[in-house]
Amino acid sequence: MEKMAHVTREQKGEIFKEINLRSDQLSTYVLIVYGLTGIVLSFVYDTQLVAFGVGGLSILAYFATKFALPKRTVHHYVFSTVLAIFTAQFIYQMHGMFEMHFFVFVGATLLINFQNWRLQLPLILLVVVHHAAFAYLQYAGNKEIYFTQLAYMDLFTFMIHGGLAAVIVAICGWWSYEMEKRTLSDTEKSIVLQSQMESVKQNILFAEEISRGKLDFDSGSKSKEDELGNALLAMQKSLVISTKREQEEKYITVGINSISEILRKHSNDIDALSNNLIKGIVKYMGLNQGGLFLVEGEEDKYLKLVACYAFERKKFLQKRIALDEGLVGQCFLEKDIIYMRDVPPEYVRITSGLGDAPPSNILLVPVKTQDQIIGVLELASLYEIDQNKIAFVTKACEGIASAVLSTQVTQRVQFLLSDAQQQAEEMRSQEEEMRQNMEELSATQEEMQRKEQEYIARIEKLEAALNSNATS
Repeated sequence: MEKMAHVTREQKGEIFKEINLRSDQLSTYVLIVYGLTGIVLSFVYDTQLVAFGVGGLSILAYFATKFALPKRTVHHYVFSTVLAIFTAQFIYQMHGMFEMHFFVFVGATLLINFQNWRLQLPLILLVVVHHAAFAYLQYAGNKEIYFTQLAYMDLFTFMIHGGLAAVIVAICGWWSYEMEKRTLSDTEKSIVLQSQMESVKQNILFAEEISRGKLDFDSGSKSKEDELGNALLAMQKSLVISTKREQEEKYITVGINSISEILRKHSNDIDALSNNLIKGIVKYMGLNQGGLFLVEGEEDKYLKLVACYAFERKKFLQKRIALDEGLVGQCFLEKDIIYMRDVPPEYVRITSGLGDAPPSNILLVPVKTQDQIIGVLELASLYEIDQNKIAFVTKACEGIASAVLSTQVTQRVQFLLSDAQQQAEEMRSQEEEMRQNMEELSATQEEMQRKEQEYIARIEKLEAALNSNATS
């Protein structure tokens, strides 16, 4: 009976509804035949009153019960009782003819069709009462009561007679029970098969939806017996996880590529690099505000707001932050991410065309390499920032730190190179001036030498003239 437990009362009612309809039709035909049989037998010993009285009342009782309680099966038990009454009627009408007792077996056999072993009980109980009462009355000398045509039946013979009748009725009851159990078992198998077919259809639909990429398709819960459905559910979960992981990796990869493009385009300009970076990060992450703070100063170091996006005007008033000041300073000193979901209302406000509101989430990420931290990236949002976005901006900040350091070094080298070139140009200019001065000095020396030679020549001529005058 374990399988029958799977069939509900409502399902059992539907199963036996058709069986009962067929059985009721058979009952109608049987009662007509039994009624006509009683009428035919009434002409043998003039028992028309019994035929019409007992038989008619029995048939009337059956149909009255059937129409009075159409949704119940009480009339089935009435039918079983009526079969026993007709058997007693036929035995009486034929003055105890032995063959009339066979109608007990006919009735028990007819009741098998209902597949309800309990219907055998009214029949056999009434037959036992009738046999015992009529046998007793007949052998007590009552000439108007008929049970058998035998002059006398001893108790042993009567017990065999009744026992065989009980055995046949019991067999018919067992057949009814087995047929009922088989019907329920077949129905259960049919329900299981139908459920399996429905499950197969659902699994086919489920597989088709998965093949179309609809990984959020809800196929409902699966039973433990539905191995294919559970396998598809496991596959769906696996695909959802792998797809989510792929999307997260793609999100990070695409974002890093866009950041790399900005780093490549503005590698020589720290201001343009900072502004485009903060703008690109805020937009790509779908946030509301962002600011980039970098370390400035040689000895007295501080954090300077070098670039921002969508901050309200008040935020611009504070461009310089000490290394131990506020959340930005804390993030810098701890060199770790700070994520706040419960932001104080006065911290900062997000302004848009619809009004302004305090952000509910603040994310601060250190801009650092493995060896050095150079700043802090501050992001604000009205909505929660998921871990995938945090992973992206964390990885992006590593590239930003390297790029900023590289840009700073490049700008420093360019400054030094420019200064060196300027100094070299100044030295070249000084060398040219010195060369010109040397040329002028050389020309002056030559002129002085020429004049000196002229003076010497004049002196020599003058001395010669003086000597000549002296001689003469």
